[in-house]
Amino acid sequence: MSIKKSIPEMHTNERYHKNVLYITPEEQDRIKNVKIVFGGVGLGSVIAESLVRLGFENFIFIDGDDVEKSNLNRQNYNENDIGKSKVMSITRRLKAINSEIKVAYHHLFLEPATIETYIKGADIAINAIDFDTKETPFVFDEKCKEAEIPVIHPLNFGWAGAAYVVTPESEQIYDVARNEERFELILIQKMIAYMKNRKDVDLDWFYEFYEAYKKKSKIITPPQLIVGSNIAAALVTNIIFSLINNRDVKKFPEPYFLSTR
Repeated sequence: MSIKKSIPEMHTNERYHKNVLYITPEEQDRIKNVKIVFGGVGLGSVIAESLVRLGFENFIFIDGDDVEKSNLNRQNYNENDIGKSKVMSITRRLKAINSEIKVAYHHLFLEPATIETYIKGADIAINAIDFDTKETPFVFDEKCKEAEIPVIHPLNFGWAGAAYVVTPESEQIYDVARNEERFELILIQKMIAYMKNRKDVDLDWFYEFYEAYKKKSKIITPPQLIVGSNIAAALVTNIIFSLINNRDVKKFPEPYFLSTR
């Protein structure tokens, strides 16, 4: 007696055939029209490509920067993009992957007074705004909370990637006490404190990085590697997929943290 093997249900769009067994056709359809707003497309550029390849197709990109040569070690740009708008360059790259995606892009630096306008209609927000822009990244979260939009903060720690998820109901990053240090250092302190008792992660190198960067933070911006960009992109993609499909996610102050060390 022969036993018929059941054939897994693939999505009707060939683009997503290899997502079978991981993502159901219903989940694939669900994520297609989720609108994701990016405050910043530096690290955000790597996250955006990961999301597009998984099947997200609706984006808002906001960034006033042009591509610089120093971005090429970790962001999703190439030498032909140098001197050109990041939002235009990443839009062009993503449309070369999937010409059917919907993108609204804005080549500008967000100001606290205008944030509400640009996040309107979004389902999920990614806050990749540099913390040295003073109040803007914190107001971004405030406005998203008012609009009931979950926010993800991706972080690149070179050999590791991390993320914080902030929802309207969770504790808020903008409530964290600030001082004269760069805010990244304050977040690293909180992350180290939260994970200090974890036995599954060797944090010695992370402590060393923290101490070294603390000494150099007044003369350099946060150093980053493509390794951290890719890990952060994977984490954020998984988080957003989970949020959209009503799966449990860690919420601030509990971090997502993956290290190759």
